[in-house]
Amino acid sequence: MSEILTINNLKVWFHTRRGTFKALNGVNLNLRKGEVLGLAGESGSGKSTLGLSIMALLPSNAIIVRGSKIILKNRDYLKYFELFPEEKIDRKFKIKKNQKIMKHIRDFLAKIRGKEVSMVFQEPMTALNPLLQIGYQITEALLAHSSINLAKRILSRINLTEDDVREILKIVKSSKNVEKDLNEFSKLKKLDGIEDQVLYILNRKDLSTIRKERMIYSLKEKMKNPLTMSYLKKIAENKSIGIYRFLNRIPILKRYLKGVLIKEGYRKAIELLAMLNIPHAEKVVYMYPHELSGGMRQRVSIAIALANNPDIIILDEPTSALDVIVQYQILQLISELKYKLNISFIFISHDLSVLAEVCDRIAIMYGGRIVEIGPIDKIFYESLHPYTKGLLRAIPKISKDIKTIESIPGTVPDMRNPPNGCMFHPRCPYVMDVCRNKVPKSIEYSKDHFVECFLYGE
Repeated sequence: MSEILTINNLKVWFHTRRGTFKALNGVNLNLRKGEVLGLAGESGSGKSTLGLSIMALLPSNAIIVRGSKIILKNRDYLKYFELFPEEKIDRKFKIKKNQKIMKHIRDFLAKIRGKEVSMVFQEPMTALNPLLQIGYQITEALLAHSSINLAKRILSRINLTEDDVREILKIVKSSKNVEKDLNEFSKLKKLDGIEDQVLYILNRKDLSTIRKERMIYSLKEKMKNPLTMSYLKKIAENKSIGIYRFLNRIPILKRYLKGVLIKEGYRKAIELLAMLNIPHAEKVVYMYPHELSGGMRQRVSIAIALANNPDIIILDEPTSALDVIVQYQILQLISELKYKLNISFIFISHDLSVLAEVCDRIAIMYGGRIVEIGPIDKIFYESLHPYTKGLLRAIPKISKDIKTIESIPGTVPDMRNPPNGCMFHPRCPYVMDVCRNKVPKSIEYSKDHFVECFLYGE
């Protein structure tokens, strides 16, 4: 599988009054197309900081150290900025200069964030705006990045003829690959966006075949007024910047056109929620977060992340605030999305049993570094690093013989004054002199199984 995200020597530190907090200390990681990569480790190991670094959602006191690379689809977006060299941070660090650097990075990533990379946060009640309807919160993400697609969806229904509808129904009834043939049909007839709307109707399980055919017939819309049509065509042709500059002089027209796009956004939101198995999606889009259960709120967060068909979705402990049954449903949903949409996921969790359900590979983090990474079976049955073995021993087991849970002795190091050499050496039962003085390098112990430990290799 091709690599869609590569991280090389990523160091992210935080400037505080009590000293420099070294959250990430040389992370090396790659994410492949269509895989679910798990990130595990104790609290304070740097998992969430890594996710926020990829999204460029770091605060102004965060320092990305020179030499760090985050390569997304063959583009290293950090190379455009003058990052701080490691040796000068303590002596010549200037907070105002760093704030400007971080602002420029955040502004640069605003074009990508939500479109190519999205994030689902840990607690959906705090991630969602309590004052806005569910449909509007999904529509906001669409308006920010996909106003062109919204305009194309509206125009496709207006340009749809009765002959086109008959041809669509013919494809639906006789085609062996409906999705592929519908995509070819929409390109041939220049009806971009109609295929998604037809597939949504076909995938609904609560409708009979006759009802689905009627809904496909009802897709055709009447022509809107000529002024709105001309604006929608220009937006669909990616000329929206000039339009909005012109409409800024006429606020009433601008509000009306935005209203047309918002209405279409609600329509797309219903399709997304229905795809995520939320019942009565037509009603849910007009509800507020407090009216939904925890599981439904988490599905809404996933819908917002999916709205613009991103390549990568980062899940920051999406099941930690949910009960066991809802956890299982969310994990099943993630597995379905992986195969259906071919999206890459980074799943952050401290619970290895949760990661075992959905992940292809698992990376173990400690002290802001990846200490071991490999396929699930290698991590669970052939683990190498002493820290990984300690995490696995700490998982509660249902057995009459085991009365206590084994824990890893010691505590997570204070990253304002981290230990020299291997970060884990103060807690490691196999510590050697070399561990106290030298940082281990990552070696490939077996195929696709990497470890940072002096117990292995030369």
